[in-house]
Amino acid sequence: MEDRQGSAAAGGALADEVAGWVGARIDAAHANPTTGLVALAVYAGGRRVLGAGIGPRVAGAGVLPRLPRLRAGASHPLVAAMRAHLVGRRVLAIEVRSDGIVVVAGDLPRDAGEDEGGSEGAGAVDAGEGRATEGEDRAPGREDRAPGREDRAPAQAERAPAGQGHAAAARLELAPGRRGEARLLDAAGNLVLRWPPQGGAPPAEVVYAADPLAAGAALVEASDDAAAGQEKAALARAVRARRAALERRAEAVRGDLGRLGSVARLQKTGQLLLAQGARVPRGAAKALLDDWETGGKLEVALDPARPAKAQAEAFFAKARRYQRGESVMRSRLAETERALQAIAALEADVAAAEPRPEALEPLAKRASSLGVARAALGDLAAPGEPGPARTQGRRAGRDAPRRPFHVYRSASGAAILVGRGAEDNDALTTRHARPHDLWLHAKNVVGAHVVVPLLKGASCPADVLVDAATLAAHFSDARGEGVCEVSYVQRRYVRKPRGAAPGAVTFDREKVIAVRIEGDRLARLLATKEEG
Repeated sequence: MEDRQGSAAAGGALADEVAGWVGARIDAAHANPTTGLVALAVYAGGRRVLGAGIGPRVAGAGVLPRLPRLRAGASHPLVAAMRAHLVGRRVLAIEVRSDGIVVVAGDLPRDAGEDEGGSEGAGAVDAGEGRATEGEDRAPGREDRAPGREDRAPAQAERAPAGQGHAAAARLELAPGRRGEARLLDAAGNLVLRWPPQGGAPPAEVVYAADPLAAGAALVEASDDAAAGQEKAALARAVRARRAALERRAEAVRGDLGRLGSVARLQKTGQLLLAQGARVPRGAAKALLDDWETGGKLEVALDPARPAKAQAEAFFAKARRYQRGESVMRSRLAETERALQAIAALEADVAAAEPRPEALEPLAKRASSLGVARAALGDLAAPGEPGPARTQGRRAGRDAPRRPFHVYRSASGAAILVGRGAEDNDALTTRHARPHDLWLHAKNVVGAHVVVPLLKGASCPADVLVDAATLAAHFSDARGEGVCEVSYVQRRYVRKPRGAAPGAVTFDREKVIAVRIEGDRLARLLATKEEG
């Protein structure tokens, strides 16, 4: 950035406000890329927040009364870069220029405290805060001293002796404007990140407000209001999509229930084949059987490669499968209809809600509890989102041990554990699953072991059972089939034979569910994956 003269009076008011922040620790860095608000929080006798609007929704600069309520998560590139290079370091200089604001951050040199009559470490911070107190007593003289302070702080960074553990200074350049930009540079002047990535078109001269506190208050309110409007629209879309998915599920279950009327016909066909199959020519593709009940004929399609009599068991098995699934299907339909009622009420509440964060946050929580994926609501985080401390354990070298399973979540939030490989399947089943947990596996095909943790004496809810069975089918050789049979038993009935291959087990007291693979359900489950 070029150092231009302009907007001096208004820029001087902002410079006066931030002058005492030199030496303060940077506690937080946030951004709302949707609106363009960038916020940098420091501790200088209390929390102080510098805000800059770089567009497209908000523009300008000021001192914010608080952090924005709606902001990007820690994975956003701008937030991640600022946290990596700025947070936890000290402010070495803040320059309010005609073309933007520059924040220089790093570790204070050990002689900085001595220059100001203090000691190293905490003394350097006290020296910075002491200058702020002095400036507040003689406010009219601040403008005369500001250039000297800007020259001094970078010089301190340059005097930091190498090899004494002082981090190099990083530089954040903020160019406010509807098409502004933020640039982060390292100590060597190399560009770490520019946001937006394609760059902006900031004004040649920034117009600063005469009152930076009022400007900051207006800036953060405008950002939250604009973001809340977009979040309301995203929430409404996600709720509508969830309602449509539930309606499709209810229709599919009703169709499955409608086929229960064919159970008697399947059983009768099996009985007739057993009795008359010997009369059917070998290799026949169909058979006309005598229907003893009606006195007419019953046409049955056959597999020419198999004897007709041997195919009777397939009709009995299909009838049994429909009968076993009836209770699950009816329970699932009832749960789906209750969820539809709840989602319809939520949809009405979202439509009536004001686009304010405090009004939308409870609705977003309700949506999440009803199976609306948080990812569908956008990348905006709720207040109090954890910051750098989230990865503190990994930075400290305390990596969590590898788990032999991935965790997925049902619509109700229940955990579903899926083995990561053959040996991991053994570990999940024999070491992690408890005797009363539910164990699932795709029937008669190679696949992952799936476990639903349950409280002792509790039964698995029907919707969680279908979710777990869907995952068991997906992570098996039956992937891609429209319908898959899945075996499920309590873990206590699963045994690992001595000398068996990895992942091979035996079990008894088997129950079987025929699960229809629904694309929406599978996508929702896969989106909840928690890496082990």
